[in-house]
Amino acid sequence: MMARRRFRRILRRDFDYLLFACVLVLVVIGIVFVYSATVENAQVAAPLHTRQLILAAIGLVALAVAVRLPLQFYYSTAYLFYGLMVSLLIALALTGGGEGGRWFELAGGIRLQPSEPAKIFLVMAVARYLSGHSVTFRRARDYLVPILLAALPFLLVARQPDLGTAMIFPVILIPMLYWRGVPMWTIFLICSPLLSVVTAFDPITWGIAMVIIGTVIWRKRIRRGLGVALVIVNVVLGVFTPVVWDNLHAYQQQRIMSFIDPGKDPLGAGYQIIQSTVAVGSGGLAGKGYLQGTQTKLNFLPEQHTDFIFSVIAEETGLIGALVVLLLFGVILLRALRAAAEVKNIFSGLVIIGTTGIIFAHVMVNIGMALGLLPITGLPLPLVSYGGSHLVTTLFMIGIILSLRLRWMEY
Repeated sequence: MMARRRFRRILRRDFDYLLFACVLVLVVIGIVFVYSATVENAQVAAPLHTRQLILAAIGLVALAVAVRLPLQFYYSTAYLFYGLMVSLLIALALTGGGEGGRWFELAGGIRLQPSEPAKIFLVMAVARYLSGHSVTFRRARDYLVPILLAALPFLLVARQPDLGTAMIFPVILIPMLYWRGVPMWTIFLICSPLLSVVTAFDPITWGIAMVIIGTVIWRKRIRRGLGVALVIVNVVLGVFTPVVWDNLHAYQQQRIMSFIDPGKDPLGAGYQIIQSTVAVGSGGLAGKGYLQGTQTKLNFLPEQHTDFIFSVIAEETGLIGALVVLLLFGVILLRALRAAAEVKNIFSGLVIIGTTGIIFAHVMVNIGMALGLLPITGLPLPLVSYGGSHLVTTLFMIGIILSLRLRWMEY
């Protein structure tokens, strides 16, 4: 009884009601525009907005559970749940998964997509390792362990294939390492293999990239063994990336090429980007009005209730509505960063930064897709796009942030 009263007192004093209110508003916006995107679409099983409402209710229960769980629970179970999620991803790979190879088909038509909760538990596992007193970043192991923790789910999810979701796993490491005190130049070297991949198709550009990487290694006086290893990794990736490209699925190659020049295949791979940018641009300042979007109602916009829900919002509410959505996400970001800065526990701060990084990686990529600034990766807009596993997982992550903010004084 005393513990319950104490929790209620802390809840009244330290609960971040502004962050929670912004989350609720975004969830409501999602339900409203999922309805708009599907109400006249005969190709979509209706009523998806009702299912989204039910999923939101489940997600809010998950949020409440996350808020109630103590800090020690998250710390003590970090490796356990990471192992469980990796086991589920391995089982999915062995069984082939359901349609699309990304989820388990459960009773009642319910689907479980292990890659969504796997993001949370990767954050927990990395945060637990990085918060250890022995981690000083003076040894290669201090970098290697987090990279290996992220590499395993990355490879398993990329195999499904789901490259968009898979890329989130290594991205999670960047803000967490920086928050733990790793210098930006070190993070640059950790990310340098990506630079080698991007520049591998042009020998001159790749050569310039290798000179930059080598210069950083020399100027920062990286230990000889680590420096040699970094050079070898970048050389191998530069040589074999074109080979990997030749072995990608055709639709994956088309998505990347349509990003570079959507006009090359306006009725195929470039169709999604073109229709999305038309929808966003046609909204103007105040939009065409709710349920009045022509790109949406005539089904020109593909995957409009999932991948391109932001385009629906921009078309029907215009620049004003789009800015409102961005403002709500901005408030959530600022409140989460404030919480990470205020908590006394290193593990708590790292978990908040990691979960916030997941949410905003999705936000940036999804809105970048809608505006034609990034390739089509299939990542949903958090709290807004239709989808069960992602919505529930995102609300659970918000619950974790709120929970750790409540317990900001705990060491």
